[in-house]
Amino acid sequence: MNSVMKKPTRILTVFCVMLIFASSPLQAGQVRITAASDLQYAMKEIISAYKKKNPEDKVSAVFGSSGKAFSQIENGAPYDMFFSADISYPEKLKTSGSAISEPKPYAIGRMTVWVTKSSGLDAKKGIRLLSDPKVRKIAMANPEHAPYGRIAREVMEHYKVYDNIKNRIVLGENIQQTAQFVQTGAADVGMIAYSLALAPVLAKEGNYYLIPENIHKPILQGYVLLKPASGNRTAKKFELFIGSAEARSIFKRYGFTLPNE
Repeated sequence: MNSVMKKPTRILTVFCVMLIFASSPLQAGQVRITAASDLQYAMKEIISAYKKKNPEDKVSAVFGSSGKAFSQIENGAPYDMFFSADISYPEKLKTSGSAISEPKPYAIGRMTVWVTKSSGLDAKKGIRLLSDPKVRKIAMANPEHAPYGRIAREVMEHYKVYDNIKNRIVLGENIQQTAQFVQTGAADVGMIAYSLALAPVLAKEGNYYLIPENIHKPILQGYVLLKPASGNRTAKKFELFIGSAEARSIFKRYGFTLPNE
């Protein structure tokens, strides 16, 4: 009787363990990413390359301003990884206890002046173009929460044009929306990330002027593993892939300078 009773109990125990194990992040094969908008195109290519090697894994990514992503994470948003356009945000998350890994730099971004080919404006004029009477609206990311917005303002102030043109500036929530303002005609010129200017869609539509990198602070970008990634083997696999030669070549193709290279 005892052995008869024990058998179904053991079966039930094994079944419960299997249920727990199946729902565990170790077996989920999923990683949820929040990333800076300048990674909109590069990250999608990186995810695609990763998926070719790991077709069973699920990798999802949302893109927006680094400052807003930081606030969402601090308020409990269930992301596994955060790729920021400013490494200071991952550093703050590590300090606050929201991150489980040390922040790692993955790229250094660049800034451009970007116009559509149909506008008839000459991107080669660079910052001088912003003062052109034909330019009615200038798009830049919101410096309150977008690192590229802060850099755009720094560049304008360096060239001493900001005070003269600030009443013509329209602010995008992030660098991707900034580019969209120019694409749709809501702005004539945009201060956008080099990685976006090189993306196939925007490269076909527009022309850019690359701001010299010594004009502004380095746009050091970094990523970190977050609390929900604890025990998530897929997040660790994806992190390793970010450091691979294949992923690094994609970053380079989108105009990112790689740290230590």
